[in-house]
Amino acid sequence: MEHTNTSEKPQLEIIEKVPTDILQIPLKLYSESTAMETYVKIPFLLIGVLFLIHNIFLAGRSFAYNTYETIKTVELSIVGVIVIVVFVIAGIAINKNSKVNKHLKEISKKYNIILEITQDEFSALAIHMYGGRGVKLKK
Repeated sequence: MEHTNTSEKPQLEIIEKVPTDILQIPLKLYSESTAMETYVKIPFLLIGVLFLIHNIFLAGRSFAYNTYETIKTVELSIVGVIVIVVFVIAGIAINKNSKVNKHLKEISKKYNIILEITQDEFSALAIHMYGGRGVKLKK
């Protein structure tokens, strides 16, 4: 009966073949992109708080027409700014994600690693280190 060494850890092909400094570039971009997801959640929380404040303090009360128009304009302006902020943050995150995908495709070609393996191993590594959902590479 042959005894196998169980202390050996399975190595990821991406870690074996790709130099650490090259792998750090997409990992850094991924971590920045994942961190931005938190910032996108905050404006939605703000909209919920504004909705609650509106319902508690303003809804069901009567105001002069000018006051009503001012309140409506302020509320819509605040929501508009929040929506614009969400779109800007989402745009930056999408840009970072596309850069991650570009780097991973280059790594796959340069170091002769199958694209699916690159995707799966990078996702496992990135999720372990930074959380998030990983990456999906399209051919």
